[in-house]
Amino acid sequence: MEIPQFTCYYQQSAMIQNGGSPLKESKTVQTQTFSTSKITTAIQLKSRIQRENLQRQINFDFKSLKLNNPIISVRSRLLNDEDNDHNEAENRHLSDIELLRRVYDELRHKISQASQDEKIAKLKINKEISWKECFLGERMRRWSLWFIITFLAAMTIRDITLLVIEYLEYPKQSDMNIMFNESMYMPNITFCMSRQQAWSYLPLNNSELADEWDRRVKGELEKLNSRKKFLHEVWDYRLIAEAYEVIATLNSMERETTAKGSARSINFFRTQPRLRAKRAMVKAWLNEIQHRDVTFEELTQKVGLETIKYSIRRFQRTTFNESMKIKTRFRTSWISTMQFCFQPWFDADNYLEIRDQGNFFTMLLSHNADNLEGLNIACMSVDFHGRPSSLSRFMEGQGRARDGFNDDLCLGIRHEVTVDVRARYVMLENDDNGTACRKAIKQENEFDCRSRCRMEMIRDMCKCTPPTLSYLVKNKNEYNEFPICDYEKCIIDIRNNTYSDQQCTRKCYRSCDQITYEVSHVQHGKTFHRGFTIINLNWGSFEYLTLSQYWVWSMPTFIAALGGSMGAWLGLSILSLIQGSTYLYTFLTATIKKKRLRLKNWSRRNPPTSSTDEIVTCYRKKNEQV
Repeated sequence: MEIPQFTCYYQQSAMIQNGGSPLKESKTVQTQTFSTSKITTAIQLKSRIQRENLQRQINFDFKSLKLNNPIISVRSRLLNDEDNDHNEAENRHLSDIELLRRVYDELRHKISQASQDEKIAKLKINKEISWKECFLGERMRRWSLWFIITFLAAMTIRDITLLVIEYLEYPKQSDMNIMFNESMYMPNITFCMSRQQAWSYLPLNNSELADEWDRRVKGELEKLNSRKKFLHEVWDYRLIAEAYEVIATLNSMERETTAKGSARSINFFRTQPRLRAKRAMVKAWLNEIQHRDVTFEELTQKVGLETIKYSIRRFQRTTFNESMKIKTRFRTSWISTMQFCFQPWFDADNYLEIRDQGNFFTMLLSHNADNLEGLNIACMSVDFHGRPSSLSRFMEGQGRARDGFNDDLCLGIRHEVTVDVRARYVMLENDDNGTACRKAIKQENEFDCRSRCRMEMIRDMCKCTPPTLSYLVKNKNEYNEFPICDYEKCIIDIRNNTYSDQQCTRKCYRSCDQITYEVSHVQHGKTFHRGFTIINLNWGSFEYLTLSQYWVWSMPTFIAALGGSMGAWLGLSILSLIQGSTYLYTFLTATIKKKRLRLKNWSRRNPPTSSTDEIVTCYRKKNEQV
């Protein structure tokens, strides 16, 4: 049996203080209520009705306490039931000890009676328990319900956790299909030949004196004294050879090598005495194009056209529609000491799709067989990705497949090259080793990105813009800070060479849309003239394999799967979670506001004072003694 606990409320008349000393009491007694301890009878019974009836039977009234002799006032049915003649006035003037003694006796009697009733009820319940009550009773049904709810909640949490973990891993899925097309896009074709083959028609005279050569070059440049004449009139072969040598030297020094190799080449070009004449030639040509307001890219195109115009007999995009004429232009893509590369170029009106299988491009080249007699001339090459063969290994990432390439186009033979698309891979953006890619940007591809990194490295070394990479400059105001390079002024410490473009090239990615080509080559013997080389490009099949990657989860599909996992076990939905969260937030907010309001009102009504604490302590000691 638990001993009942009592808590008392005490009242004390106001003490008027002035300067810390109490004053005399006035005739009219002024009372003030203080917050003191409360007497509460806590009797734990199983039945709620018994507890409520017992609480209604005792009511303590503390409103009539006086200053010097506080008396507890109690209205109790326990006392009134014994003697109905006791009125409220008599009950009010009971002393503290008598009142507490009577209350204690009545409570002990009631508690003992309630404990006996509880024991009788337990005996009756124990007698009526059966196996049906054990397995089909209310308690078992309640436990079964909570077990099922707990199990379903655990399964829901498990499924949601696995789903979130899978979503955070960003899984990919590939879809493979076969594409059937009625037409194909024109590939980016690039032909490359050796320098000896490109110069086969130049009547070079090795016995000509250097002074005579320089005088003739100077005279020809004086004739081309304007931009229009410089770009549109025919050049003397001396101008072609000298300008070709300038472009090839700068390209090989700035681009056709590694980053550290470029630094060594620039330093070697500046310091070697035997290259004094070449340094003067490069500087003179850069000054000539600057005076005529000609860019280095325009100089490259002019030199390439003047070099190849005597060799090209036919350079034509073909169709089976004989009435259709497609205008094919010539563009120089690369000039170096090793190779000369060019490609067909089409404007918007002449860029047409390939609609027929078979021949779609024909090139007929001629060369001076007498000038090449006895020389070991390398065969030509064709690349359907548009890559200059000698430059691609320096301006591409590692691990690239060499598809769409053939380098067996030897001189004096008729070649039939058949190409078709092997597969098209559309990958998602990633940083994985070997497959790192980004979506293609029209303004700058991987080749231009790596070229820009090389330009930034040379700018860092020499504080100038390399001529061969000046085509990447979009704003001419950049030349104010980084003018065109004069490498005689570029001083590089080779021993402490820490310049590199690797940090920059890590940001250069290939396109995620990749096409691989299948190339087959057939030689049909020698041509009718030993100085001719015929190359026919044919298109094979229009069908190809596509492999596309896509994310397994998108935000809508993830939310749908999340709702399905919650609804499969507990029947929940996103809307129900939102409603539950809103209700819980509203309930907690209202509860906190009520508690704060109660504390605020209580502190206003009952300010803490030292006198109140002393009175409460005094009466607590008195109650303990009683």
